[in-house]
Amino acid sequence: MSRPLDGTGVVVTRPSHQADGLVRALEGAGAGVWRFPTLEIAAEPDDDTRLQAAHQAASADWLVFVSQNAVEHGLPRIRAAGGPAGHARCATVGRGTAEALRRNGVDEVLYPRHGATSEDLLAETELGRINSGRVMIVRGVGGRPHLAETLRARGAEVGFLEVYRRIRPSADPAPLLAAAEADQIQVVIATSGEVLDNFLGLVGDRGRRWLARSGVVVIGERVGAMASPHAGHVEIAATAAEEELTAATARAARAVAEIRSRRR
Repeated sequence: MSRPLDGTGVVVTRPSHQADGLVRALEGAGAGVWRFPTLEIAAEPDDDTRLQAAHQAASADWLVFVSQNAVEHGLPRIRAAGGPAGHARCATVGRGTAEALRRNGVDEVLYPRHGATSEDLLAETELGRINSGRVMIVRGVGGRPHLAETLRARGAEVGFLEVYRRIRPSADPAPLLAAAEADQIQVVIATSGEVLDNFLGLVGDRGRRWLARSGVVVIGERVGAMASPHAGHVEIAATAAEEELTAATARAARAVAEIRSRRR
């Protein structure tokens, strides 16, 4: 019995410690998977600024965790500072991060059911309707300003607890590119703009030429627009859930096969 990704090569760009579940899902659907992490995660030190932010988070009305890394590196610091407060509400931008909170004992978590971006969180949950209160966004250093700017404009006091740093690794793309050019790889999964930028930087002009006739799976219209100038086909997954990324990869593989057949 054929599987939806039989004969399809897929690049997984997630950090090494977070790729296993997606790799299993893709391989279960028949894909040949190439691991090529384009991000590494490094914890930030507990300096005075972060200790102060952790205490602010411990008493905040809302805690917004932007990623599973934010849960891993942020929740223990908030608990060490005596939080979360009993009245605090927790939110995330995706189901996977919500599940990470639940595994760590936080049972009530708001997250968007039909997307995985800040815009979706604001549109689909009560967080988007607040007009006061103190919100702490737990995230990596830097990041998109949209969520904070929107909440401040609506009357909330917003701060950040930045608990990790994203680093572009030094990786040799030669084996990956050789396989791609031998038609062993058809699709790249790039779940954020930073992941996409790092991938393009690592593979260089040679990789960009290959990508122009291949597929990229992304999350959200914003990253889709970033990928569109570089890819032969862009497929947008609704969320970062492994089953949705796998289904989007199958759609991308079919589209790439059609594109390449027309060019022959």
